[in-house]
Amino acid sequence: MTRQPWMRLAALLPEAPPSHAAAAALNLARRRLWPEEPFDWLIGRRLRFEVAGPDRGVTLTFDGERFVASRDAADCRFIASLADYLHLARRSEDPDTLFFQRRLRIEGDVELGLQLKNLLDATDWHKLHPVIS
Repeated sequence: MTRQPWMRLAALLPEAPPSHAAAAALNLARRRLWPEEPFDWLIGRRLRFEVAGPDRGVTLTFDGERFVASRDAADCRFIASLADYLHLARRSEDPDTLFFQRRLRIEGDVELGLQLKNLLDATDWHKLHPVIS
């Protein structure tokens, strides 16, 4: 199977800039999306959101005050297509549906993955509606 040109290019790009951008975006959205969530369950743990195909992604942790990019190996990996991540954000698909259709894979620390999956499922993404519509 030949990869599309953008996938070959994406596989060559460094992951640090998108990881820092994702951490900054989550820090901006955190008060709006999860005002009561302390994220203490994520301190010292690393989550990776990986795009299937180019096998590139972002790895994040929480330092007790904010999300930060990480270069360390992830404790838990979420793997889906870019389109499916957008479906999740728009709530046009829920994590359980994607998981059972094998369009979302969760690897590594299952407990951590389920905690995140439940948080994503309970998130009112409409609070960011102008951004993700």
